[in-house]
Amino acid sequence: MSCLDYCTAVFGRLRLPSKEDKMRTLKEHQYHRSLDEFLRRCDQEQVMLKWIQNNFSRVLDKIPSSLNGETTRFIGVGCGNGIMDVEMLKKASELHPRLHNIGIDPNGDALGVFKERVQTEPRLDNVNIEWTQETAEKYQNVPPKSFTKEAPRSHFIHMLHMLYHVSSIEGAIQKYYDMLVEGGVMLISLASRSNNQLYNTFKKFETLQSNQTNSSPIERNDKRYSDDVIAVLEKLGFEYSVESVEYRLDVSGCLERKTEGGKLLLDFVCLTNAAQSYETLSEENQRVLIDCLKESCTSTEDGKNHVKLTFDIITVVKSLEGAIKEQVNGIK
Repeated sequence: MSCLDYCTAVFGRLRLPSKEDKMRTLKEHQYHRSLDEFLRRCDQEQVMLKWIQNNFSRVLDKIPSSLNGETTRFIGVGCGNGIMDVEMLKKASELHPRLHNIGIDPNGDALGVFKERVQTEPRLDNVNIEWTQETAEKYQNVPPKSFTKEAPRSHFIHMLHMLYHVSSIEGAIQKYYDMLVEGGVMLISLASRSNNQLYNTFKKFETLQSNQTNSSPIERNDKRYSDDVIAVLEKLGFEYSVESVEYRLDVSGCLERKTEGGKLLLDFVCLTNAAQSYETLSEENQRVLIDCLKESCTSTEDGKNHVKLTFDIITVVKSLEGAIKEQVNGIK
């Protein structure tokens, strides 16, 4: 996953600037700087790694056991630099003596880092890893009928913080679900609206901003949340369970607004919700946004101010009934 893809994966689909844009948005390299500040100020990555270490075994228990020495097959969609994949594979290798993993990501540099991680991890000696530099959507368009003895279906597929930037959530979920064996497991993570203080901050801001005299509404960026995924799973009739995970973002610099880091973080927060950076808001809107953010903050003993965010981890199991439906649809 590229740097830009990752920041999109944190909160939503970012509308990049074009020649037709009437608003001035951040250039890509500036956006990367604001992303770096966000990553430095939040503990999302550490929280996800801790979840894998403490809870991924429950997911592994659902994955069907390989028969007659068959290889257990994993796919990591939007694997990025492999930091999560390596942790999951280490856990899986304890239960599955023969593992084959396909890491899919459009960013060749990130895949290179993934390869380096694997080379320094002796616990993955029994894992055969294949890296594919491709987008999730191009890879998913391999029709299910192409699965053969040489290219069999997978036992486990994960999509961690990547469904934000596919054109169709339903299309991606259905296609990768089709790639699972009967009883196979899909793991999806996505930001949640629940207990998301940045989401609530912007809701308050929009309400107050819309009440201002002669104030034009802020243009929004398209965003996806976990409830959008759940709605798709309900529609498709897939079996699933949901677990919410909380993490924190230090927004002290935003409240100060004097530091370069604070300004970068405000740009990141603003752009992931709206189609313009913080500095392009009117002075009144800047004040309103900061006031809303202050109301959402929790102060800590060290004097820092944090907001709480959550993402949901959704486990989908391919049932026998779903496999039968798939076969019937294939016959049609």
